[in-house]
Amino acid sequence: MTEVGVNLLWLAPGRVGGSEESTLASLRAIHERSPEDLRLRLFATRGLVDAHPDLPGRFPVELLPAAVGARPLRLVAESTWLAARTRGLDLVHHAGGTLPPVRTAPAVLTLHDLQPLERTATHGRVKRTYLGVAVPRSLAAARVVVVPSEFVAGTVRSRFPEVAPKLRVVPHGVAAPPVVGEEAVAAVRDRLRLDGPVVLYPAITYPHKNHRVLVAAFAQVVRQHPDAVLVLTGGPGSEEAALADQVRALGLEAHVRRTGRIPADELAALYRLAAVVAVPSRYEGFGLPAAEAMAHGAPLVAATAGALPEVVGDAGVLVDPDDVAAWAAAIAALVGDDAERARLAEAGRRRAAALSWSANAEGLLAAYREALGT
Repeated sequence: MTEVGVNLLWLAPGRVGGSEESTLASLRAIHERSPEDLRLRLFATRGLVDAHPDLPGRFPVELLPAAVGARPLRLVAESTWLAARTRGLDLVHHAGGTLPPVRTAPAVLTLHDLQPLERTATHGRVKRTYLGVAVPRSLAAARVVVVPSEFVAGTVRSRFPEVAPKLRVVPHGVAAPPVVGEEAVAAVRDRLRLDGPVVLYPAITYPHKNHRVLVAAFAQVVRQHPDAVLVLTGGPGSEEAALADQVRALGLEAHVRRTGRIPADELAALYRLAAVVAVPSRYEGFGLPAAEAMAHGAPLVAATAGALPEVVGDAGVLVDPDDVAAWAAAIAALVGDDAERARLAEAGRRRAAALSWSANAEGLLAAYREALGT
């Protein structure tokens, strides 16, 4: 049996957004398939295993013996400890978008998107400088490059045409919604004081997630629906303070709930409660929150940006990410239209049914086998 290493040292729980959920969901789906020819070994940090304690029960896991927080320390660990531990493996999957400078085994690369190179205003100069060197080097060195959407594949082909022959599009999946009882839904409603229609946006407060446009639009929604509530889940990012300032400046404190990152069952309850899920992001390599909203049967308004139109299709309302008035109109219209919400909910469920983690796992395994020449 061929052993494939999976580099997860880059994965800081709660800080990398949808990449965390999609990477781990792929691995869990591979475990469920139990391929007879391939055996995965994970290389991870203690923090990741503490956050996802099911992983050691599914795969052999080797833990980095020291804590790494800052990117430079992680890069050193990848080029020293990881290189030593993966020496002799047939293949290593680097799932975080770059390859370490020092490697001792052939590589498959997952590239989630080219956002740092395409939208330079959303990333710091040091990170952009590093990725401006590391991404092209990694694309050139990998045997196979896996991307989650045709949108990302197109951006890579446009910027790095020589990489096109080894690009493989493996769309993310979306899990079947967990069963959430009425008592659990009621508990979330009561705890967050959700007495009116709920607009939900699950996203870390990074600049490209575009919370400011949504909050500005929601201020207009409240004029038509004074009991509406905006619920913002997800961990804190660099826009956290600016978001809080904006909510105060618009006098929306009574209408906005900022929960931070919450357990999966509570998020599922919020999807159940949502009159509208809004995803105004300016850039998505896939758009997992949109896919999850559709799977839960939550009416969706999403941006006409990145891979969102590709993922959503006709199962949601698509709006220019920076058109505040259009966002306000779309959300307010859906909140007041039960029939249209029901239509979109059913269309979303159908659309999401085609996005399975089982198919994702098969695509990733095919990439491994291609890289191995088997």
